[in-house]
Amino acid sequence: MTAGNQNRGSITTLVYLRISGVIARGLLTALLLTGASLQAAELGPVMKTDTLWRLAVQARPDDAVSMAQVVYALWQENPTAFADNDINKLRVGTVLQVPSRSQMLAVNAADARAWYYQAIRGQAAGAIQPEPTISQPAADKRRLAVTTAETPAAVEPERAAASTQTPTLTARVTEPSPARTVVARPAQSRPSAGEPDTGFSLRQQHQLTAQQRYFGQTGTMGQARAHTLLSLLSDWSWQDENAVHSFQLTPFLRWQQRDSASNLLDLRQAYWRYAGRNWEVKAGNDIVFWGVSESQRLVDVINQVDMVGGVDMETRLGQPMLSFKGWNNAGTLELYLLPYFRERLFADPAGRLTAPWPVEHDIALYESSDKRNNLDFALRWSQRFSALELGLSYFAGNSREPLLIAQPEMQRLQPYYFQMQQFGIDTQYVAGDWLWKLESIYRRSGPQEFAAATAGFEYTRVGVFNRSWDLGWIAEYQYDSRGLQAPVTGQNDIFVGWRLALNDVAGSELLFGVLQDLDRSSSRSAKLEASMRLSNSLRLRLNAWLFQSNEVSDVLYNLRQDDYLELSLDYYF
Repeated sequence: MTAGNQNRGSITTLVYLRISGVIARGLLTALLLTGASLQAAELGPVMKTDTLWRLAVQARPDDAVSMAQVVYALWQENPTAFADNDINKLRVGTVLQVPSRSQMLAVNAADARAWYYQAIRGQAAGAIQPEPTISQPAADKRRLAVTTAETPAAVEPERAAASTQTPTLTARVTEPSPARTVVARPAQSRPSAGEPDTGFSLRQQHQLTAQQRYFGQTGTMGQARAHTLLSLLSDWSWQDENAVHSFQLTPFLRWQQRDSASNLLDLRQAYWRYAGRNWEVKAGNDIVFWGVSESQRLVDVINQVDMVGGVDMETRLGQPMLSFKGWNNAGTLELYLLPYFRERLFADPAGRLTAPWPVEHDIALYESSDKRNNLDFALRWSQRFSALELGLSYFAGNSREPLLIAQPEMQRLQPYYFQMQQFGIDTQYVAGDWLWKLESIYRRSGPQEFAAATAGFEYTRVGVFNRSWDLGWIAEYQYDSRGLQAPVTGQNDIFVGWRLALNDVAGSELLFGVLQDLDRSSSRSAKLEASMRLSNSLRLRLNAWLFQSNEVSDVLYNLRQDDYLELSLDYYF
């Protein structure tokens, strides 16, 4: 080859490379501009070891879309993939349709976050946008009636069994019965005339939890500093193919090393549900959650408190009930008949975090002559008005909070349960990155008549520290008209806290808060909650509480030596 040919060949090669580079850059630019189209159209089939958070991480197109927006969009796009519309009950074997980026961004990030924290805390996770009228077919596609557990059992046992307690989405998937796997049909699907009903689909999940509590000091009565608790939560649910009949069974078993009175076998949920077009009825044991605030629960009154679950009083016992729920454009109406009363569960002094004397349930007194068989009644109406959600509630029956009467000769506390009436309101308003909250009650109980309220806000900053982290500031004020005579904290207190969500595959989150009594400068408490996934089947949680008080009349005085750190390991199988 001559020098001229070599030069022409080099020039030709150089031109080709430059053209190829321009084309490559053009293709890369086009791909970046149409990134949404490169999203996977489907995820799955879902494996038994998958979590919804992990799947959402795979579906997330970029950091401009929040994890809450992704989770909500997946829930909206796949109505038949979640048993009872519960984000914590994802069916195994399901192939999830991944929404487009524009669908994810169609819902405001603040609205999605508010929905997300309600869902993981066990509140009814209805659609964010107003539903179409019931006459439209879409109304059946997304049923508003969902299981309202204090915390869905799939999240963690002490919150709904719960509870419970940290707002981290750790939903596990549903495993169909090995004997018969039924392919789920959309909720709006109904069998035609003569079409046989082929049976029920089965979902099951179990959670074994080991908890270790370490107290900073020996108790005021010499109690041990280290306490071990073991618990097992099992969750079975059956549903027919038309989503009309369903059965739920959620037993909970707990063993406490130091205190046999804290051992528990409870049916958190054991009910049959019949779902109509825009209504449903339930019969059996269930856990119902009302409320919006972070620092305390005022309107939440149906289920009894399990004090052994923690001083935050978020762990609840299953309540026998017959309930009705109906919804239309005028809102959602819930009615509850409660035929049997559950007494509050207290730990004995050996178990700590309780009164100095044991609470003797065998000598409990009641204002009602029917005692535990008193027929309690509750109702609630709720509606969404654009960015405002409003709930109004009423309860009449046995008070869930007993008056503890000292019996010095027996060194026991005798519980007395008054009859009570309670009117409640709970509301929250979303304004950009701000979430404003209010809970308020007016209660008549025995000789007492008082009002109480919790009001505040949560402001969330997205993308802090140049990362995909979300940081929330929480501030709430607690008021009780009884003042210093109130037998509870929160008569004139302020709560300030911070919530950090790392938005990682492990679903790592941290919440720190301080409650300061404004009447007693020496009275305060602080809490720390943190959680993360170690694997698909293991989750680590950390809870810590500190208590300070120098006044004998203060409720926190009995806990002044009970600062503790609790490590929990959850195993899902």
